[in-house]
Amino acid sequence: MTMFGIRPEQGVRLTNIFATPWHVTDGAEVASAGERPRLGRPETYFTGSATPQVLHKLALEHHKIEFESWDRPLASARLWLFAVPSTQIVAVLSLDVDDELADTVDLLEDCFYADLKIDGRSLEEVAAELAGGTGGFFPERHQLAFSSQLPPETSDDLVKRVIYRGDLPEREEFSTITYPSELNRRPETTAAVGPYVSVLCGQPKYVEDGIFLSAVQGVASAARLREIRSVAYQAVEAFRGRDRGWQDTRERRRSLESLTDQLGDLELDLSYSVEATADLGMMVPSLRVAGYHDALYATMGLVGKAENVARMLERLARAIRAELTSIESLERRADEDRRLRWTVAVGFVSTVAIPVTLVLTFFGVNAREVDVRVSMFAGRYWGIYGLTVAVVGVGVGLLVGLYLRQRHEMRRDRR
Repeated sequence: MTMFGIRPEQGVRLTNIFATPWHVTDGAEVASAGERPRLGRPETYFTGSATPQVLHKLALEHHKIEFESWDRPLASARLWLFAVPSTQIVAVLSLDVDDELADTVDLLEDCFYADLKIDGRSLEEVAAELAGGTGGFFPERHQLAFSSQLPPETSDDLVKRVIYRGDLPEREEFSTITYPSELNRRPETTAAVGPYVSVLCGQPKYVEDGIFLSAVQGVASAARLREIRSVAYQAVEAFRGRDRGWQDTRERRRSLESLTDQLGDLELDLSYSVEATADLGMMVPSLRVAGYHDALYATMGLVGKAENVARMLERLARAIRAELTSIESLERRADEDRRLRWTVAVGFVSTVAIPVTLVLTFFGVNAREVDVRVSMFAGRYWGIYGLTVAVVGVGVGLLVGLYLRQRHEMRRDRR
């Protein structure tokens, strides 16, 4: 038994894995133990929360499935939904055919582009209904072609025909096909890994299921990596598109802090959903499954792409930190100017208070120069009052001048 039941000994099983925009909701339950993979002794290591889990399965009426090019009957068909640790949902269409591997090229082509109808409905519609979501599949996908042992004299040509879907002339030194050593060690086994198709022949049943789970995780990681990269580009556009001329330092700081929080979430997601899944050998002690996983990630270029995205996030974070440092400098200068204004104002008021106090004290003394019959607002005293008002006005003008100068310098710095 394998994950999808008994594979025909002389037939072919095509497993088509599609990334989707759907995510597992809180409280969703995985399938029962009877519907999980049969992985032999390594099964213990695949049942943790760090590996894909079965959500739903749906047995399809294979005679009601119509393809764009393929016109031969199917032996069986099933649709599965898997949840990966990053809460993404991956859709899987498994087809059994009683044909030779070389005759399934048209079927691979139709399945890769989801050019098929299930009782008049598209595959995406059926999968979306099963997942309770909306929308179609993501571009990320991978196909697994499982078959019995291949004749050694024709295995290489047959593998290339299936992966490249043609018999065109080629130069072998430029091929992207990878042959994992452990999966090809025995003479009766064949394993070839391409970016979008893997061919596995003569492999034990539990190894096939372990390879399948590896491919599910690889497709999910590729989709999540593209999403992280897209959000990173949006963050760059938001950083560049900020209107610095009309934002004060507080608004600029808030927008940059929001971008910083977003970058932190992206870096965590990149580490958890992509980078951490690259080394299956740390969780599953199986040379053949781990060898396939390494080959798949290498041929899909996931490790290198993840490093590029990580550098993007790091450089954007450095740019944001530099902008925050500039804002902190502006805020410190503004605080210094504000303290200077208040120092000048307080000092001037203190200086003005002395003559004003002397004037008021003069009017309050009992002296011959103070005529109690004349009001203190009489015209004879206007000169003293005018001088006092002039001194106060100079102080106010100096305070306003310093304030306007500070605003001008802040606007100039924002440009």
